[in-house]
Amino acid sequence: MAETVTKDNAKTEDKPKPCCVCKPEKELRDQCLLFNGTEGKGSEKCTEFIEKYKQCMKGYGFEI
Repeated sequence: MAETVTKDNAKTEDKPKPCCVCKPEKELRDQCLLFNGTEGKGSEKCTEFIEKYKQCMKGYGFEI
């Protein structure tokens, strides 16, 4: 049985999985949120790390 590959499937295969990219940025973001909290002033301290992670993910075509 032959497998048909569509244009969309090829595009999906070329795109990396979200769990496999931006690992350093994700780790820094997670550590900051873990130690400072996710609400109020704690999360405000992590804004820099959150934005860096979002920009990295956006570079791979993911919207957060």
